[in-house]
Amino acid sequence: MPAIDDRPQAGTRPDSCPECASADLAQVAGQPPWCGRCEWNLDATIPSHGDGRFVRSIVRLDRRAGFRADRRLARSSVTESATRSRPTPAFLVLSLISVALVLLPVGALGAAVWLLVRGGTPLILPLLLLGVAYALRPRLGSVRRITRGAYRLTRQRQPALHRLVARIADSVGAPVPDIIVLDRDWNAAAAVVGLRRTRVLVLGIPLLVALRPQELVALIGHELGHFRWADSRWRLLTQPARTFFGALSTVIRPARGDAHDRGLEGLAALSYTIWRLVAGALSWLLSVVHLAMNTLDAWEGRRAEVRADSMAARAAGTTGALSMIDLLALSPVLAPLIAPNGTPGAAMDMWRRDVAATREDHAQQLPLLRQLTIRQQASLLASHPAPGRRHQVVAGMAYQDAVVVVTDGEAATVDAELQPYVEALRKQLAEAYEL
Repeated sequence: MPAIDDRPQAGTRPDSCPECASADLAQVAGQPPWCGRCEWNLDATIPSHGDGRFVRSIVRLDRRAGFRADRRLARSSVTESATRSRPTPAFLVLSLISVALVLLPVGALGAAVWLLVRGGTPLILPLLLLGVAYALRPRLGSVRRITRGAYRLTRQRQPALHRLVARIADSVGAPVPDIIVLDRDWNAAAAVVGLRRTRVLVLGIPLLVALRPQELVALIGHELGHFRWADSRWRLLTQPARTFFGALSTVIRPARGDAHDRGLEGLAALSYTIWRLVAGALSWLLSVVHLAMNTLDAWEGRRAEVRADSMAARAAGTTGALSMIDLLALSPVLAPLIAPNGTPGAAMDMWRRDVAATREDHAQQLPLLRQLTIRQQASLLASHPAPGRRHQVVAGMAYQDAVVVVTDGEAATVDAELQPYVEALRKQLAEAYEL
C-alpha cells in the first residue's frame, strides 16, 4: 500500500507540534501549518489542481527533496568557515564529465583538419566534423550580450558608485569589476565572460531603488563574493556537462507530426514512425541526463550563494546582510511597487516611500513570510537557497560589524548618479503601459 500522508493540510491546525511539542505553530492563510521551532510540516506543499496527478507527485517530491537538501546545506554552512571547502563529489562528477565532453569537439576539429590535409576524402565529412566541433564548443559568454539593452556605467560619470564598489571589493578581498551595468530587472548578478575573462557586475535599477544604503553594500558584497571565490571559473569547468546533453536532446528530438500528417505512406511511413520512436526515446533519455547534471550543478550553485552571503555580512555587517535578505523575502510584494505611476523627476522618492511603507506593514509578519519562502522556493533545481534559508545561515554565523559604512552624503551622491537611469526606467514603464 502507498504511504498515507497524515500531516495536516491547509485549513487544519493541530494543537501542538508532534515533533517538539511546541504549541506555537505558525500558519499563513491558505497554507498548511508548520512549527517555526523545528520546521515540522514546513515541507508540506499545496497541490496545483490545474496539473495532473503525475505532475503534482513530481512537484511534491522535488519540493521535499529540495527542502531536505537546503536544510543540510544551511546546517553545514553555519559550522563551516567562510572559505572554499574541498571539491564535493557533485563537482568532481561534473568536472570529469566535462573533461570527457571537451575531448569531443577537440577530437572532431583535429579529425577534420587531418582529413583536409590528407585529401582524398569527400569534403562533406570534414565539414560535418567542423560543424560538430563548432556546435560543441565551450560558451564563454560576451560583454555585448550582457550589456545589450542595459546601461554601462563609467568611472568618469559615476565616480561615487565606482568608489563604493572598490571599497566593498577591498573589504571582501575581491577583484574590482571591469564593467558595471544597470538593467531593468529586480535582480543583480556577477559574471566573468569572453576570452579576456572580463568581470561584469550587473545591478537592477528596481532593486537599487528598494535597497537601503547598508543593504546596497550587502548586495554588492554578495555579488563581488562570487568574484572572490572565482565561481565563474568553476562554472566554466562544469559547463559542458550542464549544456551538452540538453543541446543534443533538442537536436535529435523529432518534429511534431506523424507520418499521416506528413503525407507519407508504405515503407516511408514505417521508417519515419520507427525513427520517431527511436529518436524520441533517445531524446527523452538525454533530457533525463541533462536534468541530472543540472540538479548536481544547482546544489553547487546554492553552496556558492551561501559563500557569497558570508561576504555580504563581512562588508555590510550581519545586520545589513540580514536586512538585505529580508527584502528579498518580500520581493513578491515589493517588486510590483516599481510601477509606472511615478511623477516625472520624483519616481525614486515615491517608489522608496512605497517600499518603506510596505516593509513596515509586513514587519510583524516577516518571520512567518521568511520561513514560508523555505516551503515555496525549495527545489533541487533552484539556483539559490530560499531567503529564509539564507537568513538562517547568516544569522548562525559569528556576528560581524560593518566594514563599509555608507554615510548619508555618500548615499545622496550615489542616488544623484542613479537618478537619470531611474527616470529612464519610469519613462520605459510608462510607455510599456501606454501612460
